[in-house]
Amino acid sequence: MKRKLRCYFHIAENSGVGYFRQYLPAIILRELGLAEVRINDFKFGKGDHVIPSEKAYFETCNWADILVVGRLDRPEYYAQWGAFREFFNIPIVLDTDDNIHHVPTTNPGYQGYGPNSEAQQWNTKAMTDTFDAITVSTQELKNFYSKYHPRIYTLPNSLDIKEWEKHTYRRKKHKDIRMTFMCSGTHAEGFGIIQKAVYDILKKYKNVSFYYQDMYWRLFEKAPKSIQKQLKRIQWIPLEKWPAKMQGFGFDIGLAPLRDNYFNRGKSNLRYLEYSLAGMAPICSPVEPYLCIKNGVDGILAKESK
Repeated sequence: MKRKLRCYFHIAENSGVGYFRQYLPAIILRELGLAEVRINDFKFGKGDHVIPSEKAYFETCNWADILVVGRLDRPEYYAQWGAFREFFNIPIVLDTDDNIHHVPTTNPGYQGYGPNSEAQQWNTKAMTDTFDAITVSTQELKNFYSKYHPRIYTLPNSLDIKEWEKHTYRRKKHKDIRMTFMCSGTHAEGFGIIQKAVYDILKKYKNVSFYYQDMYWRLFEKAPKSIQKQLKRIQWIPLEKWPAKMQGFGFDIGLAPLRDNYFNRGKSNLRYLEYSLAGMAPICSPVEPYLCIKNGVDGILAKESK
């Protein structure tokens, strides 16, 4: 009897990126019985990874048929995988879900990924020479990175449906209509897109509330006094509690603002998927990640701001 494929997933980021790009695919492969799977470590954003020892790496490379590693644009990181590939004669796949060559100046990541930055140069070198294949999250990224490697495959981001279905959407007996923009800590620009529209809605409709995570409180400290009671701060949500909290708040409308630029065109529709599973009506910018929406049927594509 043929044994199953042995896959090792190395999660580079102890964050949502690591969860969606390496941890979740690894767990699903294991649950479906499609492969024998090992991962290095994952703590759902809490604390640092446990770095495997040399002995652990040696044992893993002898065990595995293929290695899948997340992107981390450091020379020592890529040198390590290049050495493993040559010494153990094992195929290694690099996974990435960002266009790191077009990071906008408004993104916090621009500090390390500006034009001709060291991180960009190591990324290009690694993609060109170090790995046997590249996986990306969107067709836009595949189109861009195809100039660096002949074997690029699109593996879209997805959600763990079973995890989301554990939690029932709570349309509590609240009288207010609950609107939100739920995001990570790199989306201040998005609030700039929607702020005026949100303020106008709150002024006109006193039964509407807007919920935002408290790390963005400074963006709303000068809000008009007439709407301040309609602005609701919520605490940061831990990664492992995200599905439960997203459904538990009973949000009615989910906003997904996004500038149209090369970086954002490479993004996935993950926010739209989460809003939909959480029972919200998604209202999204008419930008590439959200053009999957059938306008007025399974979501709304907002008009361009004037």
